[in-house]
Amino acid sequence: MSRIAPMRPPFEKPEKLTAAEKRAGKDWMKRVKQLPCVICGAPAPSDAHHVIHGRYGHRRAPDKQTIPLCKAHHQDGPEAIHNGKKKWAEKHGFDYEYLPQVAAQIGEVDF
Repeated sequence: MSRIAPMRPPFEKPEKLTAAEKRAGKDWMKRVKQLPCVICGAPAPSDAHHVIHGRYGHRRAPDKQTIPLCKAHHQDGPEAIHNGKKKWAEKHGFDYEYLPQVAAQIGEVDF
C-alpha cells in the first residue's frame, strides 16, 4: 500500500523542505527518469511527471510523487496528460495509481 501525503486545502501554505528532503527528492526524480514510461514502456530516459490528479490548485506534488512518462504521454503527444488530464485518466487511470509500481521498480520498500 502506498503512502501519499495528504493534500492540503489551497489556502494553506506548504511546509518548507529541509535540505536533506530536497536532495532526496532530486535523487528520487533522477531514478524515475531512468525508468521506462509506465504507460507504453518506451525506454528511458523518461520525464519525471509530478502527479496532478486529485491535487488542489496549482501546487506541484512533492518530488517523490513522480512517475516516468515518455514525451508522448507527458507533454508532446495527442495522448499527453498535460493536453487533457480527464481524457488521460479515462484511458489510463489516475496518474497517482502508478506510484506504488514506480516505488517497486526503484526498490523503495517504505514508500
